[in-house]
Amino acid sequence: MAELQFALLDEESFEDIPAPAQPGARCQTCDYWERLDGGREAPTEGGHPTARANLKRNRLLAARAVSGAYAMLAYRIDTVARVAVGYAQFGPLSAYPRAQSIRDRYPQLPESPAPWIVTCLQVAADGADRAGVGVALLEAVCGELDGRGITAVEAYPEGVDDPWLPSPGPASVYEEAAFERVGGEERFPVYRRELTGETDADAWSGLLRVAEREESDEWPLPLPKGPSEEDVFRLPDKPKRPNPFGDD
Repeated sequence: MAELQFALLDEESFEDIPAPAQPGARCQTCDYWERLDGGREAPTEGGHPTARANLKRNRLLAARAVSGAYAMLAYRIDTVARVAVGYAQFGPLSAYPRAQSIRDRYPQLPESPAPWIVTCLQVAADGADRAGVGVALLEAVCGELDGRGITAVEAYPEGVDDPWLPSPGPASVYEEAAFERVGGEERFPVYRRELTGETDADAWSGLLRVAEREESDEWPLPLPKGPSEEDVFRLPDKPKRPNPFGDD
């Protein structure tokens, strides 16, 4: 496997996110996990793709000042290029209402410590070791979250013919990355990995340097401008009998 490099998402790398496996989807505008009525499809010409991309970017970076970005990229490095081949999205349950709705269906899951959720794990299909990249990316994500003091991580992959098609990626990759199945069935399993929760002082000092205060009334959580501000982390009103797994 080629050398891999992992980096938290920032403003410059947002457009590096590789295309997901699902045809027609675009990670830069997807709000599938952020809203119960969200979708993965790229917006049509009249769907204001720039506005949606800005909102998505701000959602992933809004908590950077206090806990770090909510996404990580895997880059393949060789002698001539540095190419993004993998993407992972994660965060607390409060950031992802769909994940909360899924988790509510499994009352046997522990409520404490509250987990963070890996909502998306995507690796480009043209690589030599797609699963290997996915495992390495998950390990990097768990190492990052461990350093932030997070004590548990969960994911909700789906048992389908093409396991890379749903955004969380294959259950087998989570198993190889030391996640254990703790609930659900083959179609909708729940995987969980316990972390040490021991914070990395060096990582936190680096985060604080990145998050040095600027003259702004928005400190410490910079939120997107405009009418969509209230939608960043607010749980939407749930429809009757919502289907958090979607209709696709």
